[in-house]
Amino acid sequence: MNKATKKELGIGVFFALLSIFYIVASRSISTFTPFGNRGLDSRSIPAMIGWLSMALSVTYIVTTLISARRQLASQQNSLESTAEVCDPDNVICIEDPSGAKRVKVLEVLPTKLLLSLIFLFFYFFFYQRAGFILSSVGYLIAQSFLLTEKDKRKRWALFLILFSIVSTLIIYFVFTKYFTLFLPKGILG
Repeated sequence: MNKATKKELGIGVFFALLSIFYIVASRSISTFTPFGNRGLDSRSIPAMIGWLSMALSVTYIVTTLISARRQLASQQNSLESTAEVCDPDNVICIEDPSGAKRVKVLEVLPTKLLLSLIFLFFYFFFYQRAGFILSSVGYLIAQSFLLTEKDKRKRWALFLILFSIVSTLIIYFVFTKYFTLFLPKGILG
């Protein structure tokens, strides 16, 4: 197992342990049932988030192990060296510098990760000030355009904008009307 795979497994195990802690901590929440004796209570949503996080962590660990196994098998099958170094998804490839140590593309070009973190920071910064609807629509539009390939952005622009608006409004009304949770209205009101 190489260093990158061990790092990815460490991340998966960390989030699995964090999920276990979250599930255990959610059991100590005092229950309040706004819907009577049936339905959701104040403990069920944190428990669902914990179990979902646990499922995602286990999925991440399994996919990391599978990809490491495939990578090891492909390295054993092809002993000849390639002229390019590519990221694991083969999205970006660069020419292998001759005589130099191979550089991982993900360490050279983490721009999408950095931009995602910046978008997330602005989302949290404007969440109370602008409100849930405006901040969520802005965040979803920015992330959607960031994660869409450059050549497909113009074709999908209208769909990405409408999807961001509609999904934010659906989430807002479900949480405020059915779960009776208060989300910040911000400048809307």
